Amino acid sequence: MKLLKKIQAAALLCAASCPTLAAGVDYQTISDAAQKSGDLSRQALVMIFGDVVLTPFQPGQPTLIGSLFALLNGVLCSVALAWFLIVTLKTLFKGGQDGKVFSAGRSMLHPVMSFAGFITLIPTASGWSLSQLTMLWAASTMGIGGANLLTDKAADMISSGMSLVVQPAAPPTRSAARAVFEMNLCKYATNRELTGLYQDGQARTALMQTTGSNGNYSTGNGSAICGTARIPEPAKGVMESMFGSSVNTDSVTDAERTALDTMQSTLDAAAQAYVDAYLSRRDHDTGTMTDAETTIQRAAAAYETTVNNALNKLNYKDGLQGQLTSQLKTYGWISLGAWYNTFATANSKTNSVANAAPVTSGASLHGETGTGDLYQQVITAYHSQTQNSPYTPPLGTQSAKDDSSAASKTDPKAIFVGFLQSPVQRLTNFLATSGKGNNSDFSNQVNPLIKMQTVGDYTLGATEIALTAYIGAYGIAAAADHSLLGKIGEFTQNPAGTAKDILGMLSPPFYFLMLLLFAIGFSLAVFLPAIPFLYWMVGAFNWIVSVMVGCAAGPMWSATHLGAEEDKGSRSAYGYIFLIDMMLRPSLMVLGFFFASIAVMAGGTLLNLLFGTAIANANADSIMGIVKLVGWLMMYARIATFGVSRVFGLQATLADYVITFLGGAGMAGVMGGMVDDVKGMFAAAGSGSRQTPGLKSMPNRQAPTSEDGIK
Repeated sequence: MKLLKKIQAAALLCAASCPTLAAGVDYQTISDAAQKSGDLSRQALVMIFGDVVLTPFQPGQPTLIGSLFALLNGVLCSVALAWFLIVTLKTLFKGGQDGKVFSAGRSMLHPVMSFAGFITLIPTASGWSLSQLTMLWAASTMGIGGANLLTDKAADMISSGMSLVVQPAAPPTRSAARAVFEMNLCKYATNRELTGLYQDGQARTALMQTTGSNGNYSTGNGSAICGTARIPEPAKGVMESMFGSSVNTDSVTDAERTALDTMQSTLDAAAQAYVDAYLSRRDHDTGTMTDAETTIQRAAAAYETTVNNALNKLNYKDGLQGQLTSQLKTYGWISLGAWYNTFATANSKTNSVANAAPVTSGASLHGETGTGDLYQQVITAYHSQTQNSPYTPPLGTQSAKDDSSAASKTDPKAIFVGFLQSPVQRLTNFLATSGKGNNSDFSNQVNPLIKMQTVGDYTLGATEIALTAYIGAYGIAAAADHSLLGKIGEFTQNPAGTAKDILGMLSPPFYFLMLLLFAIGFSLAVFLPAIPFLYWMVGAFNWIVSVMVGCAAGPMWSATHLGAEEDKGSRSAYGYIFLIDMMLRPSLMVLGFFFASIAVMAGGTLLNLLFGTAIANANADSIMGIVKLVGWLMMYARIATFGVSRVFGLQATLADYVITFLGGAGMAGVMGGMVDDVKGMFAAAGSGSRQTPGLKSMPNRQAPTSEDGIK
């Protein structure tokens, strides 16, 4: 019965592997992905274990670890031989006494597993046992190869124009797509009506036709017009790059025209199908009308994707995306953690995409169009459907003026419009949720990590300027007080001395504020952007330790197969789970990197959308000043910092979570406290604010004291 279950499990695994094999992934693909000469993770294993990583079953250059393992394997092999002989003799005597070859709870696999356990304990020519070489193969080939395949795939998708998250289309682009769809809807509704009116005679009114190509379309019949759509001609064929050099933008214009051609053909077919489905429902009560809003949104997103790709390729070879692809494919998956910022901003839409929307015009049906009844019916059905469309846009989508679903509802933000009249409230919301660090002002998908880094940079810059100004003012006042002007002023009024005294009195609170701002700036500008890399290094150290633990525990795993009796056979199960862990841990780290990156984007967008409402609600009946402004900004920074820290822990903990589903206990996090230790280092920078210069009480030297003057 147990053998049948194992056969069934093997059959299920084979069936599950069929899609993988169909996708072109097999052992040879994984092996080729692992054997990169510049792969840093593979080089690290060679540094630790030597050439045995490259050629496991061939003698190589001896290393310290290999020599120690050779001695350990010899000792374990001697102990295992004695144990194997004792258990075997015991089993033979017991079997002869009972008159059975196999006792209860044993099968024909028992001697086979015992023999396999003993064989895998014997050291090979390199000093390593077969069980250790199996663990090393799982890490160096399957683990590294699988992670490299995932990393290369992500790099290829980024270089092809795909962004980290699904970004909403800009309102101008959606409005243009809606106008193109309505233009074609007008064409087919009018033509179907004219065809019905003149089905028994000769038509006197021309049918609507779409003319034009290459980014310039017009739909009409010579008398009436259903609409137009075109890509405006650029004023110049070049634009200035950020470095002052001219960049040819003809490729962008060509991409806009190609994207409009695709949008027109897609929405033309969709409008024709929509009119046919409406007539079928009206006349025969059959058929299904597709959701027009979904079609329009997808057409707008496809248009922006094409234009965005063209914009990104203008400076691709010399940009960070080109360097990202080159380094990831050279250094392998282990270098992924150093490229979070580029992944987060790769292919992010810019204002240039929104400005590249087609120019459209609506219907002008003052000419010959028939009665126009069918067109009005179709338009009414279309507007009714869009108001109740089930389409759900990506988080951060802004409403366009012609969105039917938005026009029939009240914006929730309007509830707090009366409360957001306070300039300080508006300033607080602007400083926290404005698009700093992001090139897009229409998507609202601002990464909190990049945003708070920019806020930290501004905080450090403003603090440095304020400190420099204070020192300069105090120095000028002190110099004037000790100058001839100060001596003369002693007989009348001394403005320089007065200014110096005032600045001296203000020094304690000023230094307190400066130290506090420096601590906040360091945390936001330095610590927060380093969180992804810190957790990635935690996972990398844990992976290296897991490989060493696997190699050290390999002989013990083989020993668990020797003379296994009844319940003792389960001792080897953890070894198989650990073997799977070594194969999957690098790939799970890569998945954890992208899971965390996407979760931070989603959580940050929610934070930006709800932060203004929270400010207005909490301060609806109170006065908000500068102190509250700083407090709410610190609260926003704390939410972002804490959220980023927790989410990016997935890079180091996701593998442990997944392995627990198989029955494993997970690896001990040897570097688990590194991030908290670094955070404590930055937090200690703010502890100096408790010992602000000038706060210590000074004794009154004019009063008599009991001091004798002896130190």
